[in-house]
Order: sequence, then structure tokens, then C-alpha cells
Amino acid sequence: MVLNLIIAEKMDAGRRISYILSDKTSRQKKVKNISYIEFERNNEQNIMVSLSGHILGADFPEEFRDWAKSDLDRLIDSSIIYKVTNQRASSALKSFSGIDNIVIATDYDREGELIGVEALKFIEPGYTKIKRAKFSALTSQEVKEAFDNLLDVNYGLADSAKAREEIDLLWGAVLTRFFSVTSNRLWKDFISVGRVQTPTLAILVNREEEITNFVPEKYFVITVTFNKGIDFPGTYEENIKDEEEANKIFNSINGNNGTVKSYKIEKKEVYRPPPFSTTDFLREASRIGVTPSNAMKIAEKLYMSGLISYPRTDNTVYQRSIPLKSIVKKFEGTEFDNEAKMVLSQEKMYPSKGKVETTDHPPIYPVSYPKKALTGAYKNIYELIVRRFLATLYKNALIKKSDAEIDINGYNFKSSGEKILDNGWFDIYKYRKLRETSLPELVVGETVKGKKWDMEEKYTEPPRRYDVASLLKIMESLNLGTKSTRHDIIQKLNDRNFATGNPLKPTPLGIGFIKSITVIDSDIAKPDMTAALEAEMDKIAENKKRIDEVVNESRQMLHDALKGFRINRDEIKETITSYANKGDVIGKCPLDGGDISLIKYRNFSKIKCSNENCRINFNVNATGLIQMTDKKCDVCSLPIIKIIRKGQSPEYRCIDPKCEYNQKKITVGKCPSDGGDLIIRQSRYGKRFLGCSNYPKCTVTYPLPQKGVIMSTGETCPYCNAPLLIMVNGKRKWKFCPNMKCEYNGKDKSEKSEQKNKQ
Repeated sequence: MVLNLIIAEKMDAGRRISYILSDKTSRQKKVKNISYIEFERNNEQNIMVSLSGHILGADFPEEFRDWAKSDLDRLIDSSIIYKVTNQRASSALKSFSGIDNIVIATDYDREGELIGVEALKFIEPGYTKIKRAKFSALTSQEVKEAFDNLLDVNYGLADSAKAREEIDLLWGAVLTRFFSVTSNRLWKDFISVGRVQTPTLAILVNREEEITNFVPEKYFVITVTFNKGIDFPGTYEENIKDEEEANKIFNSINGNNGTVKSYKIEKKEVYRPPPFSTTDFLREASRIGVTPSNAMKIAEKLYMSGLISYPRTDNTVYQRSIPLKSIVKKFEGTEFDNEAKMVLSQEKMYPSKGKVETTDHPPIYPVSYPKKALTGAYKNIYELIVRRFLATLYKNALIKKSDAEIDINGYNFKSSGEKILDNGWFDIYKYRKLRETSLPELVVGETVKGKKWDMEEKYTEPPRRYDVASLLKIMESLNLGTKSTRHDIIQKLNDRNFATGNPLKPTPLGIGFIKSITVIDSDIAKPDMTAALEAEMDKIAENKKRIDEVVNESRQMLHDALKGFRINRDEIKETITSYANKGDVIGKCPLDGGDISLIKYRNFSKIKCSNENCRINFNVNATGLIQMTDKKCDVCSLPIIKIIRKGQSPEYRCIDPKCEYNQKKITVGKCPSDGGDLIIRQSRYGKRFLGCSNYPKCTVTYPLPQKGVIMSTGETCPYCNAPLLIMVNGKRKWKFCPNMKCEYNGKDKSEKSEQKNKQ
């Protein structure tokens, strides 16, 4: 019997593919503690091995391990070695013999193709064919069609991913070492430099500089409230910068009626949104409160569960082969029943189209409805994708737009109105709304009564900071990164203390780093260089260039960049250090009037007064947003700070971490195991819990509710000896044992307590 080896990228995908191809008869097996799936199809034996990502990782030879001692020019020219990073997967592949055919069934993109090609290195020769299964949704129809119509492996696509991996390793390693060693920021506080990350950070820093240097200009806006049955506004057609001219116009029109100079009405369609590309999906997800990195993780999970199509795509045009009507019908009888029937009720159903059409994957769309109800962010993301899909198939909205020009003593005022005639796709895509503005029907030449005349002094405003959605869009327009990497780049800027918040604000460290680069006008902070390298990697995928050719060109560019940095080493060090030590000013010092700054490092923050002789100079181990308050500590009279964490009630602390005020607030009782203090702590993920002060000797921990104020009662639990606590959340207040499994937390606490005392 023919033996086929199928290679999947992830465990969930492997299980689902096997389940579909075997018609639910696949069997999980194990050899040498390695799991695989076995099944028969078309009288052929199949073995499915799931890799869980890359088997090999790019690295440098051992001699370059020491950052400070490595010769960076030699590092640039050094060979790149590949080490096995997934020993279980490599062992699994080596354990099979007598393979006739290999089918790569990893994700159909650059990374997926490279993962599949890597796997071939660990399989014994002797097979006759190597093929590729291409699918964009883990549905029965798509998977079976893919395996019935296998393609050739695209080695150019795999090489383009390998080139990206090597180029990113070279640039990241060399420049991260140079800037970290130069600024003496090593270990956990190293300065991360990335080929895409750095120009993305530069976009934020340049915008921040525009905001800082912005000089507001005064201007005047003249408006008139007219009336014809209803009040409606008219605005003078231009903003006036000269105050004398503004007064002249206002005095001329004040108290006078207007004459309708022109009036026109037209019906306009508000077009449906295009199908979801990855970038558009992540932008919309961020607008409903889900970060791009989390949205992508959720989308990948939904894809693996067979609920949506492949979530990494640039395409905004549905292929004709997608059974759109059949998919819509799947939502009849579900929570989207009304919306599905709206779409199906149309005489003709045709989808909207975006500007980008590719052949690798379709846009993101739902392929089935979940058998088990989704919750939380999973539900919100799935609903977003379903509603976007249905909206792309429904009719355009229709509005009646009216515009008028009204003359007062020779000065032209403009009025406009919009009336919704048909809400169209807005009835499905609830994340957007049309708004109506009133303008009565007017007749050219008629007089309209002036009711109120206003002249308002205003000032021009600086440009806004980029939020995640707008940054994703500009990264796409500048060809910075790919659909698969942009969300990770933005997350890294936050994780590496280069930017914070949403809208994104660069930190002093982020500003100092970019300033140190731009001071010598280096290209590494400019998107053009990164975009050019992306174009070169595209040529590898199209088999127009060789991988070694592109990587070597990149090495030479890196040599040139490093040369410029070395010449300006002292200036770079001074620039980074001076900015990093500034921090963000969060208030005034109550002791000497200096500025209190918050200086962030990777694992802690420093709160410091600008006056070097001031005693306010503390390290604070706190996750979340730190703010100054006008309150003073009852114990030491130093300021109280406020710590805000997502999903938790604000925490108030004395600015001195060692103050008795803090110890009393966070200590709730004694550990039942060794008598140490049980302290309210924060996990690295921002979740609070109780932990023993004698950690790591004592590992007793208890989870805590995230919302509300927790107070000690001074009592111990009669069942497990843990301290009893009081939780106050709004108007609710209750006593509980932090040991969630404890009998005390049952319904009849008082009765059980009495029984326990009798015993």
C-alpha cells in the first residue's frame, strides 16, 4: 500500500485535516513518545505529523556569543548556522521510513512554505514525490479539493522567508549589540533594533516632534443660525486669520437676514466596505478594543477551528469559487438570522470589491457557525468578521444630500444637510453609523431669517498621535513589514519600552534612540530602505533573484550603516542616555518644587525628582499606569501615587515602596503553610494574587478577584487557616476565603462554621 507523509504546521490544523480526510476515522498514535495521526484514504495509508512551527532556528557561530567582545564587521560577514529548535518534531520525521509521497500541508504563505521545506531535511530519502496542498479554510470541501489537486512546492517562496529570517537576524543582532553596548544598556534593558521596528518607531517620534514643535495660529469662524421652519446653521466659507477683517465681516452681517444664492439636492450612495484584508481586520479589531496581537491570535484559533478562512491575506476581492450564498444560509436560525435574511432577500447578491486582488488567499470571511457558543473577545472578533462579510454582500446605503449658499451683504455662507433614505449595510455592520443633519427645502432668491450671529476665536490644533489602527494603515502604505508581522512590530514597541498607550506615544527612550540615528541621517530609520529590501525578497519568491544575492546586498548595506554609527559613537551614547534619563514628567515635587519624572525600564520604573538632592528617588515595581495625586502619606508625608491597571480598581501607594503605609495595605494575614506574610502581588500579566513573603521557599498562592478593593478582616478561616478577606466592589461587600476550594465559600457558611466549632 502507498504510504503518504503529511506535514502540518500546527497540532490543531493536523487534527482537523486528518478528521476531514479520513471521514472521522483517523487514529492518534505514539512512537517513542512522539504523537502522530494515522488514517486511510483512497486505499492509501497516511501519516500526519504536526510540527508546531519551525524546526530550525537561524543563529550565529558560538564565537559571537559575547556581545561586548564580538567584532561586528566579522559578525556581519559570518556564516549563519541553523540549529534544531524543535527536537520532538525532528525526531518524529526521522522515525518514519518507506515513505512514497510527502504532502506539505502547512499554512500557504512564506513562513508556512519554509516550515514545510525545513521538514524535508529530516526525512530519509527514497520517496518519489513531494507535493503541496493549498487551502484557505479548514472546511471539508476546501481540504478535500486541496488534496485531490496537489501543487508543486514553491521553493522560491520558502527562500524568500529564509532570506527575511537571515536579514532580520543580521540587522537585529548587529545593531542591537552596537546601540546596547554603546549606551551601556545591557541585559534586560538592552536597546532592541529591528529592520522594520526602527522605521515604525521613527514614524511615531516624527509625529511627536510635530506635536511638540507645533505653534497654534489664531483664526476666526463666523456662523449664522438661520430659520425656515427649523433652525439650521450657515458657516462663512473660509476661516479668517486677520482679526480686523473678521470684525468687519461680522459687523456687516450681524442682525441681517440672508438670501438663498444656490440650492441643490442629490441622492448619494454610501458604498459598502470592502472584504477584510488582514490589515483592515486588525484596524477594525483595535476599534472594538482588541489589540492587533490578540486579534490575530484569536483569528488563528478561529481558523484552526474551521470557523473562518485563513486570516493572513492582502486580498480584498472574493474569488468566484467561494459559495457566498451557501455561506450566508449557514447563519439562518442563528443570532445573525435577521441579517442573513436581509442579504438573501435581495434580487441579486453581489459582493463589494477592494483595490487589492491576489491569488494566494481570499479575504477573511466566516466559513461556518460554531457548535459551541463563543465568549468574550472570541465572540466579539467572530461577530466582527461575520458582520463585515454580510455587509459586503448587502446593498449600499442611500442618503439625500442638500447644499445651499446663502448671501448676507455680499458674504457667502454655506449650509448642508443629510437625510438617510436607506440605511443599507449600516443595519448589519453596527460598528459604523450614519448621522443626519437638517436643512429645509430652499428656493433660490428667497429670504431666510437670521436668528443668531456668532464669531468664535479658535486656534489651529497639532496633528494627532497615531492610534494602532492608523499606524497599521501607514505601515501598509509604506510597505513596512507584512500582513503577518505588522501587529507584532507594534506590540514589540510597547514591550521594549519604546512606545506606550493608544494613541501611541513614544517614550523618552524611544525618542532618544531615534534622535541618535537621525543625527547622522542614517537610512535605517527611513521606510524606503526597508521597503526596498521587501521588494528584493518578493523577487526571490518570484524566482527572479537568488537568496544569497539579496542577503549579501543587505550585508553591504549593514556595513555602511555601522561605519556611520561608529564615527558618531560618543554623540549616540550621549543622546540616548540624556533622553532615557529624562522620563515622563508626572507632577511637581511637594518637597522642593522640582519635576517628578517616571523613568521606565523593562522590569521596573524609577520615580525621581529633577533636584538631585531631593530624597524622592525610588524604584517602583508596578505594572500599569502610574499617576501622581495631591494626597500625602499618613505615615511619612510623601506623595501618594495612583496605579491604574486594566480590569482592576485603582491602587493607591506611598511613593516610597518601603513605607509602612504600603506594607499595611498589601499584607492581609499569615500564610497557613509557614507563617509568612500573605501579600497582594501582581503577576507579569497584570493579574493580582496572594503570595507568601517567603517565596521561593514557600510557594503558597491564592488567586484574587481583579475588580474591587480587598481588605483584611484579621480573622482566619475555620477550615483552612487562610486569612479571611473582605471584598468591596461598588455597593457590594462580602467576606470570603481566598482558597476558592475551601468549604467556607459554600452557601451555608454560618451553619458549617458552627458545626466545625462543635467538632
